[in-house]
Amino acid sequence: MDRRLFAMFETARQSKTTEIIIGQIRTAILAGRLAPGDRLPPEKKLGEQFQVSKQTLRESMRALEHMGLIDVRKGVGGGAFIVAVDEQVAAQNLANYLYFKDLTIENLSEFRRIMEPYAAARAAERISASDLETLRRLNASTRENLRCKHWDRVSRDEIAFHRLIARQTGNPILILMLDFVETLLEDFKKILKPDAGFMGSVMAAHEAIAEAIADGDADLAAEQMRAHVIDVEGYLARLKKSRAGKKLWENCLKGERG
Repeated sequence: MDRRLFAMFETARQSKTTEIIIGQIRTAILAGRLAPGDRLPPEKKLGEQFQVSKQTLRESMRALEHMGLIDVRKGVGGGAFIVAVDEQVAAQNLANYLYFKDLTIENLSEFRRIMEPYAAARAAERISASDLETLRRLNASTRENLRCKHWDRVSRDEIAFHRLIARQTGNPILILMLDFVETLLEDFKKILKPDAGFMGSVMAAHEAIAEAIADGDADLAAEQMRAHVIDVEGYLARLKKSRAGKKLWENCLKGERG
């Protein structure tokens, strides 16, 4: 094992010891001193470095594992290994946090109006031939699933369409944020259950966006995306209002997210 790992951390004697340990390990990852696949020093050595009890150290390791930063393996060759946090896990954790913040459709749409037109413009400027073909396949799949009334598959394809466009920004912050906003929007749709007419209008908007991207017209792609986001916001807001008196998240919190 690399001996540099044994001298990486400082004593953790202050209050909130667990937070300090987590913070130091996260900082080491950010600074590049720890990378996915690296194994942390053995429990005894880590305890000596931080000068904490075995119980406190194990509590910190459990927290880091829950956050997705380490993987604790048993047996020969086991230990605590640094892992890359899964994008979907990170997005879902952010979504879970926002469920309890009186989130509104308008909150989501405000963010989408700012960021999604930018993503569409970037896609028009830089999308690869293979990604463009994937966009077209998603739209074709959506149209077929609409015809067959496979509503869950329609929703899956719609979300995948937006996520693929988000990835064209090449910016991991934007990709993550747009991804988890799509996750939240998907939950709104599961609860509000939009009708086939709405899904058809979304399909038409996606085809127009894909065409602008294929033509390399960044301004038109952004304009089409902005109009689409505004239309979706208006429809979902009206649908929610028509069901006045019903708490938007009550079914979600009862485990009916389907």
